Amino acid sequence: MNRWPILRYLLSSHTVVLVGFLLAVYLLVAVIVAVAALFTEVTVSGVDIAGQVLPWLAAGYGYSAAALLSTVLTHGRTRREFLAQHPVFLLVTAGLLAVVATGAYAVEAVVYRAAGWTRTLQDQRVFEAGDHSMILLAYVSMLAVWMMTGALLGGAFYRDEGGGLLALLPAAVLLSVSGGANGFLSLPFTRWGLTSAPEIAAVTMAAVAAGWALLWAALRDVPLRTRVAS
Repeated sequence: MNRWPILRYLLSSHTVVLVGFLLAVYLLVAVIVAVAALFTEVTVSGVDIAGQVLPWLAAGYGYSAAALLSTVLTHGRTRREFLAQHPVFLLVTAGLLAVVATGAYAVEAVVYRAAGWTRTLQDQRVFEAGDHSMILLAYVSMLAVWMMTGALLGGAFYRDEGGGLLALLPAAVLLSVSGGANGFLSLPFTRWGLTSAPEIAAVTMAAVAAGWALLWAALRDVPLRTRVAS
């Protein structure tokens, strides 16, 4: 008997696609920076600027959780299996994507140094340009929380539009609280001034656990929607 079939399927298909997509994003960033360097002096980190878009992409992908649930239910799996394995998939994928992002920062550092360019990061970042361990942690934190929050919203709206609207409030809290820890979506009232890895990890785990619990509440007994032929 295959163990964790949903997790294995998602890691072997969705994770591979997401990693490939992120690599393509950084390749595009490299092309844009190279073209820009022909006309002006490069003074900012292209990889870091791309990081402003990644949270929204992560949330958008997470929103597909309800569609994935429908797929696994029609293939004979249960809601309980999905709710136990899909969040694990999100965490593993967030870690792998964070490794890719950290590698992009490292490659960029070499290129910028060789070209004599300045590499400036966004003001709200909790990491320095060369602190790759903190870069990794910040991206794991951001990707995990934003994908989990997207999944929460997707599940809530799939269950009921009214419930989806109500889920916007806890989703905003999760994103703003975690954003104050990892430096993404850093609002003035949620800038905790955290500087240590254990503090950032603790906030991240709390936010992910809360999102997981709310996702479970939204989908644990949701009926499977079927299309009616017109």
